[in-house]
This record gives sequence, C-alpha cells and structure tokens, in this order.
Amino acid sequence: MAEITAAQVRALRDKTGLPMMECKAALTESGGDEEAAIDLLQKKNKGKLEAKAHRETAEGRIGIYVSQDRASSAMIEIRCETPPVAKNEMFAELSNKIAQQVAAGSEETPSPESILAADSVAEPGKTVAELMEATYARIKENMKLTRCRKMTGQNIASYIHFDGSLGVLVSMDSAPSDPQVAKDLCMHIAFAKPLGISRDEVPAEEVEKVRKLAADVARAEGKPDKIIDKIVEGKVAAFHKEKVLMEQEHVKEAKTSVEKVLKAAGVSKVTGMLLMSVGGL
Repeated sequence: MAEITAAQVRALRDKTGLPMMECKAALTESGGDEEAAIDLLQKKNKGKLEAKAHRETAEGRIGIYVSQDRASSAMIEIRCETPPVAKNEMFAELSNKIAQQVAAGSEETPSPESILAADSVAEPGKTVAELMEATYARIKENMKLTRCRKMTGQNIASYIHFDGSLGVLVSMDSAPSDPQVAKDLCMHIAFAKPLGISRDEVPAEEVEKVRKLAADVARAEGKPDKIIDKIVEGKVAAFHKEKVLMEQEHVKEAKTSVEKVLKAAGVSKVTGMLLMSVGGL
C-alpha cells in the first residue's frame, strides 16, 4: 500500500476544503491517486444535502450579480442554518454564482428547481446543484435556494448589506453625473423600503387600507361629512410621500425628495427596483 504523506493530505485539503481525516482516508482508499481521491470525496458527499433537508434553514444571505454593461442583473435568496455560515466567504461566493445563473436566463422569476438543474455559467461542466453540493461538502450545513429574480434595464446599480441579509437592485434611464448618487439611491431604498417607484406601482389594497382607516377615524372623532373626503385625501397623500420612492425624502438630503436629488444628477426616471431581504421582502 502506498504511503500517504502529510504533504499529500494538505494538498488535497487545500483543493477540496474538506477535513484532513476525510482527505487522508480518501487518499488511502485510492492508493495515493489525488484525482481518484477527489472523485471518492465527491461521491461520498453527493446527496447529503438532500438527506439533511429536514433541518431548519432559518438564516441565509442575498446574492447579487450585475453584468459588466449594467443591463442585466439578478438577485437570489439562499438559506442556511446558522449566522456564521451566512457570512462565510464560500457561501457568499456560491450565492453570487447562482445570481449570475439567474441573470443569464430568460425568466424574470425562475423557479429554484430550474436554476439548480441548469448547467452552471460560472463553472461550465457542472450543474448549479453540483456547485451547491461542493459547497455543502466543505461547510457541512444544510442550504436551500428559496427565491430567484432577474432584472434588466439600463445603468443598473446594486447594494448588499455587509452581512448579506438585504440587497437592492435599481435601474435608471441614464447614468448619474456623480456615481455616488447611484450608491446613495440603493442605500436609500434599503433604508426606506418603498412600496413602488411611482404611485401607480403601490398596491391598490394598501392605499385602500389607508383610505378606510382615515375615514373611520374621522367619523369616530365626529368630523363633519363634508370635510372627511379632504382628510382622507390628505392621509393618502402623506402615505404616498412615505412609501413612493420618487416622493420620499432622501435619507442623505434633508427635506429634498429622491426625485429632485436624481434630477440634479441628470436622472429623469428610475425604471426598475428590486429589494430583497432574508426571510422578508
């Protein structure tokens, strides 16, 4: 039997990221053949992700990809079991590769299953599911792809929170004269969480809730019928100012709307917006 040296074990550990004892056992079984050992390790870990699917994936991160021409982008949510893994560099790299896969496709909201079954554009020769399996083999924690969204447009800007818990994609009709304006817009969206870019994008049911509540309160307070409509419209206008992106007060420009900040930088219109958080929006 071939003698397995510490150097061989370390080399295999560096290539696979798996524990030293697993690497040594694989090398021993393969007679010191590194490629055969890698195949053994892959077969050994294949399917274990599904075997642990019952374990709760309460943590996770958002992955983002934006094409070089800033015309195509995607955002995904991938879940895991613990906060340390959510912040793990390998897990973050996997999430961004999956986002790249979504951006390369034609569907705006592809199913996680279709993305996992696809041949990887980030690592040709492997499926996305195999990329996930390889990451699982190193991290040893259950993970699950839960949401996928693609966004196209022009001058796409992105933001992801430092811990990967929240991400933003936004497209504009022209590039801001100052690149910082695009970055600030993304951070504004992350903070203010608008329901739509313009009033017509705000869900009608949300506006109706405001109308009904305002009318009910006004009547309960004994307001005359002739002014209730004015009170209601005032509440609706205030709601729009709080929830509509272009009408919101910019988080970095006191008493100035997002629309005015963008126009000053040469941007007339925000053409797309996507906000996603782990387990939330």
